Amino acid sequence: MRKDTTNGGSAMLDIKPSSARILVVDADTSTASTLGAVLRHDGWTVQVASGGEEALNALAEGQFDLLLADLDDHDPRSQEALRQAQLAVPAVTVVAMTGYATLESALRALRRGVYDYLTKPIDVEELRITLARALEQRRLRQELAARVRELEVAHAAARDFNTRLQEQVDHATAELRQKVEELDEANRQLKLAQEQHDRFVAMVAHEMRGPLNPIINYAQLAKRPNLQEGALGRYMDIIVEHGFRLNRMVDDLQTATHLSTGRFSLRIEPFDLTAAVSELVDQFAASVRERRFVFEHPDTPITIDADRDRIVQAVRNLIDNAVKYSVEDGAIEVRIGGDRNIATIEVGDYGAGISEADMKRIFEPFIRGEQSSDSSGSGLGLFITRGIVAEHHGTLQVANRGGATRVQGAIFTITLPRRLTSDKS
Repeated sequence: MRKDTTNGGSAMLDIKPSSARILVVDADTSTASTLGAVLRHDGWTVQVASGGEEALNALAEGQFDLLLADLDDHDPRSQEALRQAQLAVPAVTVVAMTGYATLESALRALRRGVYDYLTKPIDVEELRITLARALEQRRLRQELAARVRELEVAHAAARDFNTRLQEQVDHATAELRQKVEELDEANRQLKLAQEQHDRFVAMVAHEMRGPLNPIINYAQLAKRPNLQEGALGRYMDIIVEHGFRLNRMVDDLQTATHLSTGRFSLRIEPFDLTAAVSELVDQFAASVRERRFVFEHPDTPITIDADRDRIVQAVRNLIDNAVKYSVEDGAIEVRIGGDRNIATIEVGDYGAGISEADMKRIFEPFIRGEQSSDSSGSGLGLFITRGIVAEHHGTLQVANRGGATRVQGAIFTITLPRRLTSDKS
């Protein structure tokens, strides 16, 4: 709003009169009509009401920007009409008219939410200026409210964006942390693989030297002239024995490599497990005189679908392991059992048992138990046995016969399904 005060001037309104609707309320119908006529002449849209109830009905039926009402401080009905009007239309701007222009009445009017008040009789020019200011103030208040709403919406959007951004940051951080953990694990596995490779090379060099040295030495002895009668034959037997030992080591290394690289293959066919293990036990009994072998099995054959050679290899490793870790003249017990669905093979000895430390890593490659009476071998036997059993969808378990005391030896148990639906390669 701008006010021209030249020569007492008149108010110049910035807002168009037709853009606002005014409700004039006065019990004095002549005053109300006169004010209505003046305001209509100025271009306002005006409606006149003669009392509080009529004013409330008008407010309920239409939208008004400004309420010009006669308020009598001494009339409770007038005060109640104002209160009801403000409750009905909270956004309406109120300009009061009063016949008692005192400071106390002005303060009471302002406390009731009245924008301004005019003293009767109403000066038309003052009326125009006051209404213009009231409507300008109302417009500014509405614009402020709109800006506040826009700011609230923008704040909510910013808050939502920050929330989504934080979620994305948290997700990216979690992914990065997982990648770092995976990289650490990969580095750990790589380091472990390198350590295993180094141990493997050292083990191969050491184990190969074991049978090679006797082969070389006895071959050199066999070349000497004037050998005693029978010496050449003994030398050849020793060379052949260590040659077979070297060949078994090469087979173990090849089998372990195939298991580790996923290139292990099976030839599945039905065979009599009892007969195969019985033959194996007889071979050990004939060659290992310093141990006693006990073989227990059902009277009827136990037929399974498996790779016969691989199963025999697995059981041979367990029996060979029992021979190494049992006492001299101790018993090696082999038992066959099962039901319609599974077959079990137990190999037990009466040695010192397995320590808790060895129990945790006994099936790892290149591991030998602390109580072995024979340092020969590749350290791959149990690793290979577990791999063969796993390839047949079976399990391999170990326990000390005497529990935690370890004084009665160990028992290895292979559990195999009796029927396999498909070959595994």
